[in-house]
Amino acid sequence: MISIDAKNIEYAQQMLGKVPKEINLAAVNAINRTITKIKTQTSKSIRKNYLVSAKNVKGTLNIKRASRSKLCGVLASQGSPLLLTAFRVRNHKRGPVKVQIRKQGGAKLVPGLFLGVSRNGYKGAMQRKKRKARYPLRIPYGPSVPQMFGAENVIGELTPLAEATLNERFLHEVEYRFQKMK
Repeated sequence: MISIDAKNIEYAQQMLGKVPKEINLAAVNAINRTITKIKTQTSKSIRKNYLVSAKNVKGTLNIKRASRSKLCGVLASQGSPLLLTAFRVRNHKRGPVKVQIRKQGGAKLVPGLFLGVSRNGYKGAMQRKKRKARYPLRIPYGPSVPQMFGAENVIGELTPLAEATLNERFLHEVEYRFQKMK
């Protein structure tokens, strides 16, 4: 959980002590601006570590904004695992199909994986469920965006940024409201 420093709250009470409603509004605006910034940074951080498109990431991120009655905002990701074709799939004319999900590692060989078109019209990577039989086919999936969002390297990068942004925005909002009162 990310919060405003106690020193910044004391500073706000010194500046806007006569109008406590303004301190509350400053906090609401700071939280909402921070969540918006962290949403864009989340997409960038996930794409820095994983080979996934921004469209797939941004579609799963949801914001719950703060209000005067509820001084808390939430950035959450909700979604199911992505198709393996949402990542990098390499198919050479002869040889196996390789898949790369993370940017750090190389492409890995997935046994039995092939690219084709199913009876239903799905076009992409598939595997046979039984070794010799043509059908049934199974469509392989990679990690979901919530799993990527919850990875230690992504969260570890976003937490200090969110803390710094929240405190910076709060001080900015307090000073703006103080100048407006003059």
